[in-house]
Amino acid sequence: MPKPEDMLKFAGVGRFQVMALLQAARYYLLTGDMERAKSWGLNRAIFYAWAKHYGPRYRRLSLRELEEAAGRRRPGSRCPEGMKEVLGECVETGPHGWFMIGGKEQSPRDFHRQVVEKVSKVVPWEKAWKAALEYLRRFPRRVLEDPQLFYRYVYEPVRDRFFIDLLEGRQPEPPRWVAERVERLRSAGQGESAGLDRWLRGG
Repeated sequence: MPKPEDMLKFAGVGRFQVMALLQAARYYLLTGDMERAKSWGLNRAIFYAWAKHYGPRYRRLSLRELEEAAGRRRPGSRCPEGMKEVLGECVETGPHGWFMIGGKEQSPRDFHRQVVEKVSKVVPWEKAWKAALEYLRRFPRRVLEDPQLFYRYVYEPVRDRFFIDLLEGRQPEPPRWVAERVERLRSAGQGESAGLDRWLRGG
């Protein structure tokens, strides 16, 4: 029987699909909108693939950095002209209401083609989706709402193991060091929270 890594490689499943799946699940848990969650998941996967290609300078653009890169922002908005803030990130939306990058909208149909169909070659989609929701429910809402914390503590630790775990019959879980930090954040009193947020970011 082929190794899980070989099965994933043959099916064309990698970090891109992990990011798209987890971002879609993140959006769905926070908003309850399944169709826009699919658009968001694919949009963010494309964005971070682009950011990786162009290096760390663009990997986790903050709102301030996006404003500087664009050179201007709308009055009263934290985002550059033509963008709006969604889950702490500046994004564009297209004429049909889907999220857009590179001048192209990412529709639920695109998500199905680039993510669902590929993942389904190795893991039943419903199983992968349920596993993603269960995994994300391990994290406090403030971690899911913050793009930097989401990237560092939710996505990065499982980006190379998520589908391997499923293929080997395990539910993906955060590593112990992440679970311990998140538990401290979850149980912190109001006075501690700001300091823990800074600690998580500096981690």
